Amino acid sequence: MNGVFLLLALGLCLLALAFVLIPLLREPRAAGPDRREVLLAVHRDRVAELDQDLAAGTLTAERHARALADLERELLDSGVLEADAGAGSEGRGQRRLAQVAAVASMALLPFLAIGTYLSVGYSEEVFAARAPAGQVTMPPEQVEPSDEEMTREFTRLVEGLQVRLAQDPADLQGWVLLGRTLTFLDEFEAAGRAFGEALRHGGDRDPEVLVRYADVLAELEGGLAGEPAALIEQALAIDPEHAQGLWLAGTRAYQDEAFDEARAYWERLLAVLPAESAEAEVIRGNLAEMTLR
Repeated sequence: MNGVFLLLALGLCLLALAFVLIPLLREPRAAGPDRREVLLAVHRDRVAELDQDLAAGTLTAERHARALADLERELLDSGVLEADAGAGSEGRGQRRLAQVAAVASMALLPFLAIGTYLSVGYSEEVFAARAPAGQVTMPPEQVEPSDEEMTREFTRLVEGLQVRLAQDPADLQGWVLLGRTLTFLDEFEAAGRAFGEALRHGGDRDPEVLVRYADVLAELEGGLAGEPAALIEQALAIDPEHAQGLWLAGTRAYQDEAFDEARAYWERLLAVLPAESAEAEVIRGNLAEMTLR
């Protein structure tokens, strides 16, 4: 190694250190105050679209369950359901770890670079370790999960949510997600308890939560009369254009043979649905059938 080489090596080490140290020592960006709400709103919209496709018959129950599992796993992995407590101390701990990592990088990187050069040698030997040119690593074949695998996936989601809710029992979205997951596992009693907890933690002001709770209670009680109907009315009082609420309200009226009332609800629903959607086509078919009565 001559003097020129050492100067070049030192310069490259300093450049490499800059790329390592600057991100580590930079002050962490504060997350936007509305990031959690934005992610939850996007999640709710995507779930609502899946529910509409299922109700319209354009999506099978199996594909609906699989898509829902993917959405719920994404929501869990995003971390938005994590409790906010201790976030400040966690941030300070991460800052200290970053500083330690920066110092360690400054001390070790030059030695690692020199050691690598001495052990590997010339660049030809480095490139010889690469995969042959043109070799492509094929991804594993995508296989749709079986019913048993889907059940295990939902069960895993339930277990994860139960752990989170044990740490933060006031997490509204956690209870809603737990109730929805239990619903797709056909565990309606447990789902009802989860939605009941959601209502106690602010869900009574969310029409989506009210409608989902009504749907679960209807499964348990064998119909939409009684408390399910009251929950649906409460949801529509908050959001008169809530699609699922209008659908269930019309269904309840139809079951009670109150056909004029059912027609009124479904006409309101038709007005808020995209005109060319499959859901709108189903509603038009229902209205046409009632005209023949």
